[in-house]
Amino acid sequence: MRISRKEYNYITEISNEASNGRGARLTQLAKNLKVSPASAYEEVFHLVSKGLVRREGEYIYVTEEGNRELLYAKKAHRVIETFLVKTGMGVEDACRLTDKFDLQVPEEVVEHIYRFLGKPERCPHSHEIPDVKSEGGAK
Repeated sequence: MRISRKEYNYITEISNEASNGRGARLTQLAKNLKVSPASAYEEVFHLVSKGLVRREGEYIYVTEEGNRELLYAKKAHRVIETFLVKTGMGVEDACRLTDKFDLQVPEEVVEHIYRFLGKPERCPHSHEIPDVKSEGGAK
């Protein structure tokens, strides 16, 4: 399963909000994402149906599958960004352009580039590149 940019944004925000230990709340999620509560509700329902988040009462949490997808999306972005920088593109341009297509790049291509680069541990912004695959989890 691959996630869209919209799903990525929601899962990231839910994960950030849930770091308080209580979970994310729909009203705060809508506010943070600058969408209506109805739009946030619709997307959360969509994410629940895909098994990426779960609701417990008024709180929303990212599932194990959602966390796996979130980590893989971060890996894809950071690997592609690293590749572009290593081929001569500026860091900020590489980041901005990678945001436009990173989630559409097939996993096999991301993994091939990752191995080609020697499995780097950090991207040009010094963020960790997780060594994960969508069906596995951290390696």
